[in-house]
Amino acid sequence: MPDSRYLPALRVVFLGAVVAFAWFGLRGRFDEVGTALGSTSGAGLAGALVLVLGGLLATGVLWRRLMAAVGADLPVTDGLATFFVGQLGKYIPGSVWSIGAQAQMAGRRAVPPRATVTAGLLFLGYHVATAVVVGTTVLLLGGLESPWPSWLSVLLLVGALAGQLPAVVRRAGARVGGRSVSVGATDTLVTLALMTVTWASYAAALVLLAPGFPWPDLVALGGAFALAYAVGVVIVLAPAGVGARDALLVLLLTPLLGVADATALALLARVVHTAADALMAAGWWVAARSGGLERPLPEGSA
Repeated sequence: MPDSRYLPALRVVFLGAVVAFAWFGLRGRFDEVGTALGSTSGAGLAGALVLVLGGLLATGVLWRRLMAAVGADLPVTDGLATFFVGQLGKYIPGSVWSIGAQAQMAGRRAVPPRATVTAGLLFLGYHVATAVVVGTTVLLLGGLESPWPSWLSVLLLVGALAGQLPAVVRRAGARVGGRSVSVGATDTLVTLALMTVTWASYAAALVLLAPGFPWPDLVALGGAFALAYAVGVVIVLAPAGVGARDALLVLLLTPLLGVADATALALLARVVHTAADALMAAGWWVAARSGGLERPLPEGSA
């Protein structure tokens, strides 16, 4: 854990980097953002933001459950503040910043960094695996035109399903964390339920952002977003999947919406998700400060 004397400066650097790279992700596209926002109703934008916030909250609940599974059961407010503030690190290129920030904050509650890293990697694994299941299922059922052969979607689907088996998750967690991970069949079902809420919320948000609120395309929009999200996570050098995620989302949605509307929707989705990330981080950080997250732990407890 860094020397506490340097923590305020490190936090400023961290937040500065988050803002800089979030701006970089939209650099040169602010006119497009304005045009896209102007063509979307205020009610649609507000509804989409609320849905994305709900989806994000479900992911925060999942992260806390995974922390408990590795022996680090954080209080609700402190845990969600740790998760959402740390999640801002995904806007910095590389996959380590979110987990590193979460490990630093959780360390104030005497949580070993290795436990937080283990929970963070399992969290990413569930995210990618469920995204692949949603996306490839939509492709195989013909909801979207597939950009690759069907056999590849089948392989991805089988691999993603196998990766979520409790025995596989326990083994992976033990190898990373060096300790047993308490994940059983019931935990897996709860995880799948939470991720279903997340992907359904994101899909419904896309409907509210798309021209004409195309509810019949809910499944297709959700499948496209899930696949694009998974690719964005895998491309670790792109901050929050900038470029890779948006390009695949546009590619998948163009046959459905046309290239102009698909591009505008991808851009609006990024703006709404960025705003939701910022709101969740700010809201839970304020709540945690009020509840005492920033008070130092007793000496020798960390």
